[in-house]
Order: sequence, then structure tokens, then C-alpha cells
Amino acid sequence: MRSVAILLVPGILALVAGCGEQRGPTVYVLDGQQTVELKATASPMKVPPGGQVVLHVERRTTGQWKKISRSELTPGQCWVYRPPVEVEPEVAHSVQWEVVPENAVEFHSEYQLDQSRVATVRASGKVSLTPLDKVKCEEDRVVAGNTIEIDAS
Repeated sequence: MRSVAILLVPGILALVAGCGEQRGPTVYVLDGQQTVELKATASPMKVPPGGQVVLHVERRTTGQWKKISRSELTPGQCWVYRPPVEVEPEVAHSVQWEVVPENAVEFHSEYQLDQSRVATVRASGKVSLTPLDKVKCEEDRVVAGNTIEIDAS
């Protein structure tokens, strides 16, 4: 019985410690509109139907973030602990993709360590893929990157 209590005490202490505030008293709020650019590439650019392509997207984000106290936040105001990094070299797995013609590719669900996205081309002819991404702290704003054209012949 005593060994059970000895095992429970560290767990309870860890749980209680996790309930308290662990971040500093300040956060960042967006001060104006951000510029978000998505640069998409694929390899290879020509595949037979049934072939695979690896999609890559670099995201560049610039904008002004104002450091404020959490007590200054208004209800529903978007905030972050750290402003977004300016350059994210690979975000293909975390963006949405517009595909023309619809259902021309099948996206693989397996997670890629490098954050790229693998897709199998299911159609023949020209397939267009455009990355789309929601902009953090700008409700209803979505940005589109450049369109990639895959030759599936």
C-alpha cells in the first residue's frame, strides 16, 4: 500500500503543477494585416497516371505583432505566445490543396518527417494543384500559393 502512495504522489504533484499558468504574463496580438506567401513546387513534374509526386510548400509570413499583457486581451481576441516565424521551409502537409480536375490526385495520409506531401496522380492529362492556407488571427482570410501543373501522360 505504501508503494502505491509513493508512486501516486509524484503524479499528483505533476498534475497540480500542470494546472497553473506556465507561460509568461504577456502574449502577442496582430497589429495590422499580415503578408503571407506560399511557394509551391513538385517533383517530378511529369508522371504517368498512377505515378507519385512529392509536393513542397514554403510559407513566408511578415506582419506586426504587438506584445501585450494577457489582462489587456478583449474577449475573443486572437493571440499567440510567439509571433509566427518569418520563413517555414516546408508546410506542404499542413496546407489545403485545390486540385483541378477534382479528384485527379489521391493524397497519402502517411506523415512525412520533412512535412512534404505525397500524392498519387489518378487522372491523365494536365493536373493543377494550388496550396491554400488560412491566415493566423485573420478570420476568414485564406491565401493561395502558385499553381503547380503536373503532366500526367
